[in-house]
Amino acid sequence: MHIRAATKVSSPALPSCMSERGQSTSMGSIGQVWVDAIRPPIGTAKLDGRLIAVSNRVSRPTKAATAGGLAQALSEALRGGDGLWVGWSGEYGHAGHADNGFDFETVGDMAFGLLDIDPDTFRGYYEGYANSVLWPVFHGRPDLVARTDGDFSAYSTVNTAFAEAIARTAVPGDTIWVHDYHFLILASALRARGMGGPIGLFLHIPFPQPATFRTLPEARHIVRALAAYDTIGVQTRRDAVRLAETLASVGEGTIVTDRAGFRVLVHGSHVRIKVRPIGTQPREIEASLAKPPPEDVAAYLAFAARTYSLIGIDRLDYSKGIAHRIRGFERYLAADPARAGDTVFTQIAPLSRETVPAYSRERAEVEAEAGHLISRFGGLADSPFKLMTKGCDRVGVAHLLRGADAALVTPLADGMNLVAKEYVAAQDPADPGVLILSDMAGAAEDMTDALIIDPHDAEGIAAAIRASRAMPLGERRERHAALMKVVEATRVDRWVAACVADLAAD
Repeated sequence: MHIRAATKVSSPALPSCMSERGQSTSMGSIGQVWVDAIRPPIGTAKLDGRLIAVSNRVSRPTKAATAGGLAQALSEALRGGDGLWVGWSGEYGHAGHADNGFDFETVGDMAFGLLDIDPDTFRGYYEGYANSVLWPVFHGRPDLVARTDGDFSAYSTVNTAFAEAIARTAVPGDTIWVHDYHFLILASALRARGMGGPIGLFLHIPFPQPATFRTLPEARHIVRALAAYDTIGVQTRRDAVRLAETLASVGEGTIVTDRAGFRVLVHGSHVRIKVRPIGTQPREIEASLAKPPPEDVAAYLAFAARTYSLIGIDRLDYSKGIAHRIRGFERYLAADPARAGDTVFTQIAPLSRETVPAYSRERAEVEAEAGHLISRFGGLADSPFKLMTKGCDRVGVAHLLRGADAALVTPLADGMNLVAKEYVAAQDPADPGVLILSDMAGAAEDMTDALIIDPHDAEGIAAAIRASRAMPLGERRERHAALMKVVEATRVDRWVAACVADLAAD
């Protein structure tokens, strides 16, 4: 492990590495009926026609788009085939260009279909209904919902525009694979336009309790629309139960269990619910680690190697529990103030959705907690806590993860959280660090050899940090080996193969 000197050391400035748009590029969140769900084989399921993937944004190699979990997954699914990835172009124009269909673009061996969206419609659809209504509800925070008249209408307009363009593009035999909460009602719009082929949805974020879902005035409308999907994939068994119960209760349907999930008979349709935990690609992380770190990252790591170093990497989002995490670290230092001299916790938290009021409030709370901790334990020359609201590139992130003695992955709610898997994949098996993981992260369902904590419990977080520091090398190796089995079992290529097999079965 790194040298854990007891002497106070001065640190260089935080790494300034960032993507062109200043976004994080982290490489990148009930029963035993799904025993084999976590380890789907890499299959050879074939679709009758093309795979058309739909997401809010596409990730084109020529653009400075982030390479997060969804981007990696869809690139893996569509590269080298005759598939098509469709999404918002990133440009504003007439709502959807529905009259003309998609603007097509080919980059290398990938094809994209792009739609412009009118700026007012986009604000209502994305900043409004998707991220000020659906996001807080699905993350169990209906108290943070901020509704504006016309937002659901804008959300419907964008889903309709995509349905029109897909209907003009798709041919018999094509399969539609829809991603995330931006397009909950898309399948219904596609069915209304005569599309009878397989349509699947994968929900990357958590699904709420039925009572929380019912706080949406559009709950019945959305459930009826979800019934138009053949298959809905979710990250965890917890999400599968909640989704099945919601479809059955709100839509007055019937639940049938099977070996790999649920089937729900609702509004005259059978909707299959599959548990498919998404993963990362360890080989890509290895490739990043084979490259030299950026100069500022190297300087920071040289400093961190002389301390007990903790890392957190998240978008600055109220679901990530960053302020709670800082309070936990403060409790850790308060128990023995001398630790401030040889411990450093670095939180990288790129800003996001800054126009959404709840995010502005979260930033203020995080910065207030950081300021309080630094004023209490920082000195003239150094501080045990560092906050950076810019993102690092993939090579920088890989080296920062590799260099950390422990990772704090403590969201209050998360679909999966790939940082947990990326941290494990980046570690040296001979001398690995320790993963401290929230029980509310989807990853915690299977990554049980992490130190699992309640993200609301500051004392519990402090205790986990102490436990990580005291953990013997042999135990660290055993835990890491068990966690790597989960990382390998849920590799993104395995996830893609399992999801495509689900679609091919429709």
